[in-house]
Amino acid sequence: MKKRDRSEWLRAFPIDIERLYETADEHLPHSARRWWWCWGGVVGLLFALQMVTGLLLSMYYRAEPETAYKSVVFITEFARYGRFIRSVHQWGATFMIVLLFLHVLRVFVTGAFREYRWGAWMAGVSLLGLTFGLGFTGYSLVYEQLSYWAITVTSNIFSVVPLVGNTLRHLFLAGEEINTATLSRLYALHVQILPASLFLLVLVHLSFVRLMGMYIPGNEKDKEDEERLIAKDGAYHFFPDHALSEIAIFLYLVLVICLLALVVPATMGEPADPLVTPEHIKPEWYFYPFFHLLKLVPGVEGVIIMGLIGAVFFFWPLIDHYLLQSIDKVFKGRLEVGLVMGILVVLIYLAWAVAEAIY
Repeated sequence: MKKRDRSEWLRAFPIDIERLYETADEHLPHSARRWWWCWGGVVGLLFALQMVTGLLLSMYYRAEPETAYKSVVFITEFARYGRFIRSVHQWGATFMIVLLFLHVLRVFVTGAFREYRWGAWMAGVSLLGLTFGLGFTGYSLVYEQLSYWAITVTSNIFSVVPLVGNTLRHLFLAGEEINTATLSRLYALHVQILPASLFLLVLVHLSFVRLMGMYIPGNEKDKEDEERLIAKDGAYHFFPDHALSEIAIFLYLVLVICLLALVVPATMGEPADPLVTPEHIKPEWYFYPFFHLLKLVPGVEGVIIMGLIGAVFFFWPLIDHYLLQSIDKVFKGRLEVGLVMGILVVLIYLAWAVAEAIY
């Protein structure tokens, strides 16, 4: 019997493999060869790592106040490879937040939200917010002292939101105070609602990116150089060129995450105790700036300021289009860089102030 050629094997599949390849084989600008243009795809691969490790942890976790802390102790101390898997999940969450923030920062600095790419920017900012939510609900499920008082502080923040504060607090806690249903609600948020929302937003984000094409940074000269490189070296393809670069960076990160999981593994704090208020309520590091801002401006005013900052960040493409592009001509394209430096200085100061107060 003669061997069937490649096209015959492809026709044996129920889907059109060649059509699928053509759909994925998008031509990208040569600027995407730089490694910092791979952060968006790497974040998606880290999310897949979080789903795998989270699924393994869920086999032992019990989302009830009486059993949550004990189940995490069992995972950490007794389950085979439990400490390692929990540590990979914890460090993976840290790297996912860092790389997503850097991805948003790169888009901001290069002005890649312009030229009608507002949809991709708004979806990306929403993804950053959902990732913060995943981080918060994740460490809340441990139900140690940090978890319990983080839930308490967050519910108090919700309660001072104008007009809908009490409703948000009730929805968050599944009641007027922390009760047996609170952890179940946080668990549902962490493993069902937030991941599903994040997945849908990723599809929206990628749809906008695919619709508008990847942004070519720079001025007209840079775009002419791009055309020259295409004529000289050919097109730079998403698959396999860019996809393989993202996978390579992801594998290096997995190696780093595994090493950190071995050297600095996840630990257990004291179990949650409503009767004992910790001397210092320490949030996770990525919440330090928000925590200190609310300490400087407590109550409704602080929540309104945070909401305004979030709104400005979300609607930045519109603000830039209608207000700042004319101003930016004076600064010769350096406005975004100046704003980023200012934002980073403020964030570092707020995080440093909280760290100094705690340690």
